[in-house]
Amino acid sequence: MRLSRIIGSAVATLAMVGAFAIAGSPATAQPLPQPPYPPQAPALTVSDPTVEVGQVFTVFGTGFGGNELVRLDFTLAPLAAGVLGSQATTVNSGGVGAMLPVAKQAPTVYKNPRTITVRANVTGDFSVRVKFTRPGTLTITATGLTTGRVATTTVTIVRGQPPLPVTGSSTGPQIALGTMLLIAGVLLVLVAVAWRSKSRRRGRSRELTPVG
Repeated sequence: MRLSRIIGSAVATLAMVGAFAIAGSPATAQPLPQPPYPPQAPALTVSDPTVEVGQVFTVFGTGFGGNELVRLDFTLAPLAAGVLGSQATTVNSGGVGAMLPVAKQAPTVYKNPRTITVRANVTGDFSVRVKFTRPGTLTITATGLTTGRVATTTVTIVRGQPPLPVTGSSTGPQIALGTMLLIAGVLLVLVAVAWRSKSRRRGRSRELTPVG
């Protein structure tokens, strides 16, 4: 009986010592997280690099911070001489666009803006629809207000070509003239045939007329 108690106490003591040893042992070293990939470089593109005055186009931005506010600055300069035969003037006062919750979901079209502030989506992308009523070379600069990332692009805005005048078919007078000449020719042929027939009848009548 006494022996069993001694054995039981020894087993309990060994169990406690083992538990403390496990608890006091240093934790297994965990692998350090890998550093994230370099962030995507910011970029600014447009739906069409050359548009006509008054034509709506879309500005696309990528590579900005998730849900970041991005400021878009628009600068319109005169076109170089001889560019598509257009002469440009500087942009008028324009307006400042309201902040967009998510630009891709906004159908708003901004007319002659100078500055628009938009909010990028969770992946750092946004888009804005704009139009300008003056020709020129438009420079667009996007600046992330949190990350400081900057991207630029340009758009050429030209005057639209005037529509060609609508005229009738040029073949109509030619067909009418040809028809008139054909009719005149047929009439001349008929007159000539009739005259020759009449001349022949006169000649025969003279031959048949008795002499004396």
